[in-house]
Amino acid sequence: MSGVLVSHPHAGAVSCGFAACLARAGRLSAFFTGVAFRQDGWPGRLAAAAAVRRPTLRNRILPDIPRGRLRTLPWVELGTRAVVRGLRAAGLPTPVLYDALFTAHDAAVSRMPWPRDTGSVYAYEDAALWTFQRAAREGLGRIWDLPLPHYLTIERLWQEEARRWPGSIDFPPHSEPAWKRKRKDAELALATKVSVASAFSKTSLEGLDVRAPIVVVPYGFPVEAFTPRVSAPSGKFTVLAVGTHDLRKGTPYLLEAWRRAAIPDAELHLVGPLRLAKTFLDRYAGHFLHWPHVAKADLAARYAAADVLAFPTLGDGFGLVIQEAMSCGTPVITTPCGGGPECIDDGTDGWLIPPRDVDAFVERLRFCAANRDATFAVGRAARARAERWTWHDVDDELVRALT
Repeated sequence: MSGVLVSHPHAGAVSCGFAACLARAGRLSAFFTGVAFRQDGWPGRLAAAAAVRRPTLRNRILPDIPRGRLRTLPWVELGTRAVVRGLRAAGLPTPVLYDALFTAHDAAVSRMPWPRDTGSVYAYEDAALWTFQRAAREGLGRIWDLPLPHYLTIERLWQEEARRWPGSIDFPPHSEPAWKRKRKDAELALATKVSVASAFSKTSLEGLDVRAPIVVVPYGFPVEAFTPRVSAPSGKFTVLAVGTHDLRKGTPYLLEAWRRAAIPDAELHLVGPLRLAKTFLDRYAGHFLHWPHVAKADLAARYAAADVLAFPTLGDGFGLVIQEAMSCGTPVITTPCGGGPECIDDGTDGWLIPPRDVDAFVERLRFCAANRDATFAVGRAARARAERWTWHDVDDELVRALT
């Protein structure tokens, strides 16, 4: 029985989840990634010890990948990061780190020995071109993971929102450079199957000349990493938003809805980088608290302390924060423009509001603030929903859809 070779540059949570699913089904030929460790053995034990001081290392310890199936390329990831830092320090033209990591990893994997039982390769957008070209020469299947909506959808979204919110950004609306568009197009053309996590991402491919079948496989909830809270939050009514805050994420609608809601004795907490113009944000001065960065190890406490997570995205491939918050028992207000419909039954274990609908947003925020016990009950239902679709539950559907 042929296996699937999974390739990802930096052991992302989703790629690790997919690789583990395939391993449990006996269908993983190899998992090529950057810095990563098995739990057993001295490298894994050293990484676990070092994680006390650097918690992010825990994300690189992979207990579910069988011995011999994990193929790490630390020299590619660490070397690329070092080169980019060196160029930046020298004041020389510097590539975007993401682009450098993904292309370097793709180049390395395309030249590495592959297990003989490999029947198909599963690679991610921007890190698949040369790997797919080799797979095509060898007659292997090529599964392309699209983690975000198609780039044309994202570009149109940025342009439209820049018009809707004049002065909200002090840089040109997002647009991929020509070389990167060409690379993405070539990867998609080579794919024999396209994997997306939400119906929204699948919709973004409609109208394009996509010959490969498109399969939707929602991510599993990370219930092992997030403990459910046992009591309702106390003190001020608190709304939390986690991630990059920009036009695509719908942040202006959140800020405007929060200001209009004018909920007494309440706080809005933004965690993550703010990519909006200062002059625009000054309109909402005093209406929110901002933390540019919070360690992933500390996020669970943030989720647990909030009454609600707000995620008013206008275009996401999924939105992992939805699942993280629900795993903590914190209900989510989001839109259908991402993984919301795959995770939430509206009004039962969270809420779906129309995109860009400030009035609907205000109404939902006010309801949650006025009914904190009911909101907490929805959070309990969210955790129950999470427990019904973990990465272990993804196994059969993933194997059936992709192999």
